[in-house]
This record gives sequence, C-alpha cells and structure tokens, in this order.
Amino acid sequence: MRRLQPSSLVILLVLAVNILIALQGLWPGPKDGLANTVVRSDVKGYYGYLQAIFIRKDLGHEANVWEYVRHTPTGTLNKYYCGTAIMLGPWFLIGHDIALSDPKAPRDGLSVHEMRAISIGAWVYLLLGLAALRGVLRGLGFCEVAVAWTLLAIGLGTQLLQYSALQPGWSHIHSFFAISLFLLCVQRFATGKSPWWMLASSALLGLIILIRPVNALVVLALPVLLGAGTVGMLKRLISHRLMLMLSIALFAAILFIQPLLWHAQTGQWYAYGYSGEGFHWSSPEMLKVLFGFRRGLFLWAPVLLLVLLGTALLLKRDRVRGLGMVLYLVINTYVISAWWIWYYGSGFGSRPFVDHYPVLAIPLAFFLNELHGWRRRATQGFIAMCCALLLFQMWQFHVHILHHESMDRAKYAHVFLRWGDAYKGSLGGNFQAPPFSPNGMSVVLEEICDFEHRCAHWHGGGIRSRTDAFSGGNAVVFDGSDEYGISFEAGTDVLPAGRALYMEVGIQRREERSRDAHHLLGVTEVRLSDGSIDYYEPFAFNPVPAEPGAWEQVEYRIPVPPLAQGGTLKFYFWDKDRRSRVLIDDVFMRVSAVNPY
Repeated sequence: MRRLQPSSLVILLVLAVNILIALQGLWPGPKDGLANTVVRSDVKGYYGYLQAIFIRKDLGHEANVWEYVRHTPTGTLNKYYCGTAIMLGPWFLIGHDIALSDPKAPRDGLSVHEMRAISIGAWVYLLLGLAALRGVLRGLGFCEVAVAWTLLAIGLGTQLLQYSALQPGWSHIHSFFAISLFLLCVQRFATGKSPWWMLASSALLGLIILIRPVNALVVLALPVLLGAGTVGMLKRLISHRLMLMLSIALFAAILFIQPLLWHAQTGQWYAYGYSGEGFHWSSPEMLKVLFGFRRGLFLWAPVLLLVLLGTALLLKRDRVRGLGMVLYLVINTYVISAWWIWYYGSGFGSRPFVDHYPVLAIPLAFFLNELHGWRRRATQGFIAMCCALLLFQMWQFHVHILHHESMDRAKYAHVFLRWGDAYKGSLGGNFQAPPFSPNGMSVVLEEICDFEHRCAHWHGGGIRSRTDAFSGGNAVVFDGSDEYGISFEAGTDVLPAGRALYMEVGIQRREERSRDAHHLLGVTEVRLSDGSIDYYEPFAFNPVPAEPGAWEQVEYRIPVPPLAQGGTLKFYFWDKDRRSRVLIDDVFMRVSAVNPY
C-alpha cells in the first residue's frame, strides 16, 4: 500500500481540524436557530438568490431586507454578484431536499439541513482547494517538506480556517477554491498538457469574477506562477485558435449569468447594486490594511510575514517571479485598502486576503524550499507558534473576548493571550469608518454639553449635583435608579434628509471600580416621522474596562443611514438591568452629512 506524502497528511489534518471546529463551534447553533449564524450579513444576499429562485419564486419582487435588497423603479435588485450563490447552490439543493422529507423542518430554506449541507460544502471546497494548491506547488518543483509546511501555514495559520469552519456561507472559501484550481489549470496548460486545460481555466476565471469581480486581478499572478514561461504560455494560447475561441465563448457565457439575473430582476441588462458604496482611490489605507490592529493582514496572520521574506528572496533568485509578486501584492493591497470601509466590517482578521492565499503560498513555499538546517527548523517552529496563536485568537473571537469590529491597540493589549470569563464581553465601544463620501462630508450640527446649563439637543434624566464632576458641579449619574440617562435627539429640522450621516461622540467617564459600567449600552436610533424605528444599533458602553476612580475620555464614531423627511436621530445610554455605576460629564456631539455626489 502506497504511503501518503506529508503534504497529503497535512491536508487531512487541516480538514480534520476544520470539521472538529465546525462540529463544536457552528453546528450546535444558537437557541434561535443555526441559520442566524450561517445566513447573516453578506450571506443574506448570496443566499437570497437561492431562496428567491427556488423557494419563494419572487426574484425581482423581494421583500425589503436592508442588507441586500435595493429598490429600483422596475423591480427589486439583489446588490451582490451571484458567484457565491452558484457555489452554494448544489449544497443548498441537497439540504433542501432533506428538509422537504423532514415533516418538522421549515420550508423556507433556513432549516438545519440546508445550513449543515452548506457547512459540508465548505469542507469539500477546502479539501479540493488545498489539493489543487498542493498540485501547483509540486508542479513548481518545491520539495515535499516545503509544500507540507506551506499548506500547514495556510490551513491552520490564517483566516482560511475561520471562513471554512465557522463562516461557510461567505465568499472567501469559495474564492480560495476557485483561484487554487485556476492556478493549477493554467499551470497544466502552460507545461504542455492538453489544451482542454485552457477551457477549464477560462471557466474558472469567469466563476472567480462572478464571486468577487475585483478578483479578476488574479491574472496578475501569471508571472508569479509561470515566471519566464509566461510569454511561452501566451504564445501557446494564441496557437490554439479554436480552443481559444471556445474558451472566450465559455468565459463570456459564464459572466453572462449575472446580466441574465439583473434582467430578470429589473428588466435591465446592467444594474449597480452598490449605491452608497465605492472606492476612495486617492486615500487608500494600505498600512492599516497590512499592519493595523483592526484587521491588519500581518498582525492577525503573522505567518504571512514569511510571504514578504519569500518575495525578497524571489527578487534575488527569479526576477520575473519576484517582480510579479511585488506587483500582485501592491495592486491588490491598493484595491483592497481603497474600499470605503477598508476593514470590511465585522470579522476576524483580513478577510479579503483569504481569496489571495493561493498566490501568497508561492513565495512562502519558495522561502521554505530554500531553507536548510537550523534555519528550516526555526522557521518551522515559527509556523507552529503562528498556528497556535491563530487557533487561540480564533477561539477568543468566537467567545467574544476579541471585539467583532472595533479592535484597536488598547483592546488588543487588554486581551492578548487572555482567557476566562472576566475577559468575555469585556470589550465594547463603537468606532467605525465614515460612510462612502467621494465629495467629502460637511458638519451639520455640533454641540458640547457640560450639564451646567440647558442644552439644545442633549436632555434627559440622571443629571445631579456632584462634587466629583469632571467640570462644574453637575454630572450624569447611573446608580441603578434610572434606566435611561442623558440622550441626544435631532430631527430633519436641523439635520438634512436623504444624506448618510456620521456621528462623532465624546464623553468623560468615571467609574469607582473597573467594570462598574459593564452592562451599560450606548444606542443609536433612527426613527421615521410616525415614531417607528427605522434603524437601531446598541453597543457596549466601555471600549475597554475603566481605570478605577479616574476620569477618562471615551469616543465613538458611528455611521448612520439617511433620515427620511420628518425623521429623528437619537443617541442615548441605556442601563437595561439597572446594574451600572458610572458618572458621565462633558458630552460632545458632531454630526456630519455626506456631500451629494
């Protein structure tokens, strides 16, 4: 019996760890259903295609779901591209078929059967993606040890594990699979294999673009993959004219799936669903994207620092591949960091880079392939430590020790290598990027209130005379007697309607004991003219636990959707269980509005 190679054993190990984490951390699900964990945020849009087409039959006439349904004069529009829905489709249909045979399962596509089928699908894509990546690395001539450790670093030392085990409905595991297989097909064609590999490559490139259009930049990886053979591959491509024509036709046919869906929804062959979002090409946040505490690629997956070392080594040993890798990294990092919300919302680590791991694996494997003796052993030890750190921080994220969105230096230091109930849920605050504003923003309201006199927009209970106030003689007191304290309120008589808003809030905070205000919430509300709630976002009051007995400044940055005419913006503090003990003084509010564009 033929023994498995170390790289194959690593793939099985990564798959086993993935399955174990999914079975323990995802499959049990919350009390209100597994679908609320799997189908959330972006996944609502991807999954919305499947529900609209196969269950509700209402594509183009969907009920309002703010995450992805856009209303047009000729029908509703799913803002997302359909590639991830295509990848989810087979698993959804398998799960839904099982659900239909279960008399207790709901018929809306959100039963446990569909969710677990999607999870299994992510395992399959992970297995096939890693196997394809192994084929690419072996095809480049790297030794078995280098390939095995590269696969271990990518599989257990990066956020690939998060998006295959715990967030299987997101696009990233599907992009990883498609890009890995694309690279393998291109490599097979370039090394003289059957021209049918060209056809497979074109089909996969079309799928890659349908999943995430910006990933069309994967074509920049061809010099990294082929080196000096890039020109020869292009000549061979042109020489197979019939196959080239078929490949172009197949590529176009796959891309045409999206216009067909646009037309089915709106009657138009082109529709843009990302209104209110876009790129800030002149102000990319490249350093934050790579090294920041919020989602920095190398901070949250330090094993990828070896990619930089491998790229530097490639520049010395293989100039074509080295320069290609520099170009690939710079351009893709620029595009990723120019997106208006450069950290891409809540999540663990830098999720858009997960798609690019198959390309990053090439300089990583090259670096490992060149090492010998103690340098190889030291690097393997570094990879092992990075994998252990990644697994630990992934657990921290899952149990809410790491904040889901607003990580910063102070938060990272507070919980680094920490565990235990005292740290679960200890981080809070709300510090988000401003709305997309290509023409900038204008300040439309600004007010400071020290509680020594009547304020125009800050009002409410809890204001008391205090000798220990931050300034003057009054402060807002939370001591269990009031559920709601001071609140800010402004309507469209002073704020513009129809323009996205951005709140900058500052307060002075004092707690006698750390965590005295642990249960206090900050709440942002947008209400319609009839008083109904149009937008609601609560968050934990304290960014980090307070220093006992000291006044400290706390700041929040909160994007707010546009107000309808007659609507109201509210911001307030809510002591839901009346368990908080804290003083608040000298509150500041600045509201800016996105300039028309």
